[in-house]
Amino acid sequence: MISAIKVLWKSVKDIWEDMLLLVLMNLLTIVCGLPLFAALGIPVYLALLSTAPAPALIQALIIGLVLSIPASLPYAAAWFALNAVCNRVANGFAISWEFYFTNYKQSFIKAWVYMLFSNSVGILILVNFLWYPQAFPGQEWVPWMIGAWLAAGIFWTAIQFYAFPFYIEQELKSWRIAFKNAALVAGANPLFTLILLLVAAALLALSIGLLPPLFVLLGLLIWAMISTQGVVNRVAVYRARMATEEEKKTKSLHDARTH
Repeated sequence: MISAIKVLWKSVKDIWEDMLLLVLMNLLTIVCGLPLFAALGIPVYLALLSTAPAPALIQALIIGLVLSIPASLPYAAAWFALNAVCNRVANGFAISWEFYFTNYKQSFIKAWVYMLFSNSVGILILVNFLWYPQAFPGQEWVPWMIGAWLAAGIFWTAIQFYAFPFYIEQELKSWRIAFKNAALVAGANPLFTLILLLVAAALLALSIGLLPPLFVLLGLLIWAMISTQGVVNRVAVYRARMATEEEKKTKSLHDARTH
C-alpha cells in the first residue's frame, strides 16, 4: 500500500513539473481519439435510450467493436506516444514534441493492432457479462457466470493498465512479453494494482462526468502517468531484488572459496 501511495505521489509531482507540455499532449491525444470515442459511445448511448436497453446494449457493443477498427487507427499511435512521454518523465528525462511525434510515427501500425486485440477482448468480456442474464433468466448458475466474467473483466483491465507502459519500458519490443509481464505484475501485486486502478479510474470518471474541462486537460494523462509510474516502480523493485540476490550469491561463492 505504501508503494502505491508513493507511485501516486510521484505521478502528481511529475505531472506538475511538466504540466504545460503534458496537458497539450493530452489534448492532442484526445483529439486523435474522437473518432474512436464516437464509434464506441454513440451506439451505446442510443442503446441506453431504447425500450429494451440490455439486448440493445449488446448489439451496440458489437457495432462499436466493428466501427472501432478504422476509428482507433489515429488514437492508438497517439496513446502509445503519450505513454512513451510518461515513461520518459517517470525515468527523469526531458520531453519534447519531437519525441512525441517520433513515437507516434514509429508505433502507428503496431499500436493499432494491439489496441484492436485489446478492445476486442474487452468488449467480448462485457458482452458475455450482459448476455448470460438475458439468455438464461432465473437460472441458479447464472450469478456464478456473471461473477466469473466480472473477475475476467477486472483482470483484463489490470493487464491493459500495464501493457503499454511495459512495452515501452522493455528493451526488447514485444507485445507478447509486455502482455506476459503485465499479467504477472497484476497477479503478483493485487493490492498495489487495485489501489492504482481505483484511483486512476475514479479520477478519469470524475473528470468525464463532473469536470469535463479536467478530462480535456488531464484525463488520459492521469491514467497513462499512474500506470507508467506503477510499471517503473515494479521494475525498479524487481531489479533491486535481483541485484541483492546476485550480491548474496557472489558473497557465498567468495566465502566458499576462502574456506
